[in-house]
Amino acid sequence: MGIATAVIADAMAYQQVLKAHKTVFMLFVSQHCPACGEAGPLFERFARKYARTVKSLVLDTAQTPRHPEVTGTPTLLVFQNGKMINKLKGFDEKTLRETFAKTRISPPTSTAPCRKHESRHPSHR
Repeated sequence: MGIATAVIADAMAYQQVLKAHKTVFMLFVSQHCPACGEAGPLFERFARKYARTVKSLVLDTAQTPRHPEVTGTPTLLVFQNGKMINKLKGFDEKTLRETFAKTRISPPTSTAPCRKHESRHPSHR
């Protein structure tokens, strides 16, 4: 999956990314934002670590249509199964580490009923 410094053309492009990947991290940054200068490289370091399980995008707000959840930069939006599950307005290394770790290990959603484990051992019958 990996990291992409991307340009999203319109709302439909947002939806296409969300449909194509189970877990998506979108970091919105601005060229004139001092905190973004630190947040971008920190985010990219974590994104590389989780590249096999998470789609990570760095989006410049000057080149990407406004997202309704982004009111300032840096803002990180986290999506699973097309739904936003977390929003960070600015972050430090600890918060980012916890967010990636928590999101990565979240159990998959399933509508299938749970199967009861039945032991085949004679003493458990």
